[in-house]
Amino acid sequence: MLETMAKLHIIGHQSELDETLAVLHGLRSVHLIDVSDDATVPLPPLAVDEQHLQRIEDLRYLRARLGSVLALIPNLPEPDISIPEMTETNLDRMRGELNELAPRVEQLVRHIDDLTREQETLPRHVASLTKLLPLVPGLAQLHGYGTAVLLVESRHSSVLGELNVQLTEKLAGNFEIISDHVDTNTVGAVLVYPRDHSEEVASLLGREAISRVRLPRQYETMSFREAISAMKTRLADLPEEIASSQRELDVLVAAHADWAAVGSYLEQHLDQLGAIRHLGATAHTFVISGWVPERAADEIEKVVAARVGEKVIVERASVEEGEVPPVLMHNPAPARPFEFLVRLLAIPRYGSVDPTLLMGLFVPLFFGIMLGDVIYGAILLGLAVTASRYLRNRPSALRDLSRVFVLSASWAILWGVVYGEYLGDLGHRLVGIEPIWINREEALEPLLLFSLAIGAGHVTLGLLLGVWQSLKFHRRHETLERLMLLLTLGALFTLAAIAADFLPRSLVTPSFAAIVVATVVLMVLGGGMGLVMAPLEIIGLVGNVLSYLRIAALGVASVYLARVANELGAAAPLWLGILIASLFHALNLALGAFSPTVQALRLHYVEFFSKFYDEGGDEFRPFGGLDNRVAST
Repeated sequence: MLETMAKLHIIGHQSELDETLAVLHGLRSVHLIDVSDDATVPLPPLAVDEQHLQRIEDLRYLRARLGSVLALIPNLPEPDISIPEMTETNLDRMRGELNELAPRVEQLVRHIDDLTREQETLPRHVASLTKLLPLVPGLAQLHGYGTAVLLVESRHSSVLGELNVQLTEKLAGNFEIISDHVDTNTVGAVLVYPRDHSEEVASLLGREAISRVRLPRQYETMSFREAISAMKTRLADLPEEIASSQRELDVLVAAHADWAAVGSYLEQHLDQLGAIRHLGATAHTFVISGWVPERAADEIEKVVAARVGEKVIVERASVEEGEVPPVLMHNPAPARPFEFLVRLLAIPRYGSVDPTLLMGLFVPLFFGIMLGDVIYGAILLGLAVTASRYLRNRPSALRDLSRVFVLSASWAILWGVVYGEYLGDLGHRLVGIEPIWINREEALEPLLLFSLAIGAGHVTLGLLLGVWQSLKFHRRHETLERLMLLLTLGALFTLAAIAADFLPRSLVTPSFAAIVVATVVLMVLGGGMGLVMAPLEIIGLVGNVLSYLRIAALGVASVYLARVANELGAAAPLWLGILIASLFHALNLALGAFSPTVQALRLHYVEFFSKFYDEGGDEFRPFGGLDNRVAST
């Protein structure tokens, strides 16, 4: 559902402006209206002088500087939201601390990162050199000569012969290549060459099949044995060096634990300074105009009166014709994860139908009908619950999507019981489980009819919502058009029931007459293009209903792929059969999670929403950010 909005005017003496803005920022329930866009406030905007703009710039720079430092610090403490207002003296102190300590913090963080990377890479160098050491057991570092350590896949070992020919040409034989297999798939090689020819050698080594082992700079002049020994010593010393730097960083952070809280204060204060340009003013008073949820209006009035006092009043304002409030979705907790699926399409228009609850019902239902397997559903449910718990404190689309899958997987389990499917027909093969209602492998016709019935009901519901919404917004043309589509759909249902001998044949003539009347009215409503568009609309309506056949098609495809997995598994030896069946079932599960989700959303966005959805709303953006309590209370 969409929240009903109220419009408030908050009027007070300019001496109380800062306190009023602080209170509204903390409430996070008021969507500010620019005074120039509010015809009910015939006042000029509050003047913003150069000093005000300069202060905004100074605070933005301080926030950016502080943010760059805080982003480097791990395990940052939560900001203390009760921090008192910062004075200019305190802000000056903060600037001084940042100028003094930020370089050291940045240096320590970079140093810790470098040490950590070194700790990760040195073991790989030790392993490579240890493999290559047997190739050159007695080789010492020669003055005027350099070495290059090379690794080549065995299948490309011929490049070493080509390299030997080219080096003979370039260096007149003044080099040595020692090579051997270091493991089954790799040939190792050590190239000794005059340092004067380093550039020529480097150009020859720059080919895809050759992987050159590049040692850190401090080990380049050592022999292999010396480098390995030095690396092992370094690896032993690194943990204490990292810990020592981390302790120094922790001491710096502990001594300035208020930095995070100051960052929070700066965000709030900059919001307040930025809001001033949206307000109206006289010489001594200010006027704040804003939208609030109707249910929160009285509470806002009480809080402002209690915390600011009698110099500020809150009054309800009239909504002028043409003014459109912002949109705030307000749905029960189980349906709330589906709000982001609605936003993927567009924000609904204020006062229109919010389809969130309907998506919360039908998307998981369609998913369950398509997947319909107890074991697949149970696996998806376990994964979705785990993901939901991991993401529960992280407001994101992924968290909402995991909760959507919790409901969808639950429906898949329920429909799996109805179909009697446990990894396809494995439950029937092993313990003789039978379907409660329908066997999807055999009863294809009832399954198709069931899908068409779902489509007919879903599309009819969309048209009914469209009629109701058109009447609400006084769109007569649109109302009549949707009524004619409903009449056509009803007539087609009647003809289908007559063909199935569910209704008497005496209704054939009235049904065809209804279709003709609806078509003629649609042609008239379509104006000059009506002769073409009316038949296309009716054909499109039928196509919308037929699109729901994909519910049956995807379900049957999943059933047969599961059956193939079981039959292949049964035809092979036990261990191999389990492996083959597991791979096919894993593929089927992946497809069963992806395809039904996409198709369920498509049926809503294309077939269902097109009958009623009215987009184009302006999202509710409260001053101070959206409070979860506002969205969910």
